[in-house]
Amino acid sequence: MTRLFAILFCMFVGLGPVRAETAPACTGIDLLAKLKTERPADYADVMASANAVPNHEALFWKIEREGLPDSHLLGTAHVTDSRVTTLRPDVEMALLTSDDVAFELEEIASREQMALSSLRLARYMVLPGGQSLWDLVPDDQETLIRDNPNLAPGTAGSFFGYQPWVVATALSLPLCETLRVKDGAMPLDMKLAFLAQEKGIPIHGLETLEEQFTVLSGMPLDQQVDYLMAVARGAALVPDQFETLVSLYQQRRVTALMPLMLKIQPMRDNEKKILEYVERDLIVKRNHRMAERALPLLQKGNLFIAVGALHLSGKEGLVELLRAAGYKVTAIH
Repeated sequence: MTRLFAILFCMFVGLGPVRAETAPACTGIDLLAKLKTERPADYADVMASANAVPNHEALFWKIEREGLPDSHLLGTAHVTDSRVTTLRPDVEMALLTSDDVAFELEEIASREQMALSSLRLARYMVLPGGQSLWDLVPDDQETLIRDNPNLAPGTAGSFFGYQPWVVATALSLPLCETLRVKDGAMPLDMKLAFLAQEKGIPIHGLETLEEQFTVLSGMPLDQQVDYLMAVARGAALVPDQFETLVSLYQQRRVTALMPLMLKIQPMRDNEKKILEYVERDLIVKRNHRMAERALPLLQKGNLFIAVGALHLSGKEGLVELLRAAGYKVTAIH
């Protein structure tokens, strides 16, 4: 869901830049490295789970079919950290020499266009008339949101009319990343789209923003509240989770993220349904939709596809779905 942070930051903290000195440095720690040192048996369990996922070993893949120019598939992380956004030469070359590029969303090349598109879909983000977020959050837990250290100062008052999933998304990244985006830094997907746009390469979306919002708002309201409160309770871990995501992306170990977080912060019983919803509706169902829409674009070859890294791996990830459609998909790195 982190691809939506650019939208939410535009809405809650404005589109204008901030002074660079207002953006604090990101100071999280790598939780996987810490686990390896402090709890080696648990680390071994996490890595065993991560390595059991089909196609876990790479983020950049070559897509081949006889008679067609090669296409490419890149798994991304929707963050601005330079360790993620600095492109390898072969990735940049594949992007800039492609005939077409496909992202999750066509609007990804512009924060402003993403924000404007989201405003037209406000019905998926706001609560029914007369209902407030604070009606849903237990009174004794409101401070977990109002005083959340990952929230941009002065923005808590903006949340009262929004669905819990929107607020949870806004709280799920550290303040340093929030302010970097506000200062104009581009997440990886946006940077790739901007480079393609500069080159005049046609950009395609494998989903619509309305489809993404429909999935997110489709989570039952009580589950949304449980999800929000889980994010709010874990505020202190958010900077570490962010640093861990960046580190795992660098190491091409993104499939370790979920088992790692479950090992560090076991789910409460009422949160298990949320995980089921995320795996089924936010990942697997969307994988099938994106693969279906990528196939017509792949028919002429020389396509560059970039989507969130967690959509690539697994028995129903994009790599396996494209193979099932008759393509040879080979790991590059």
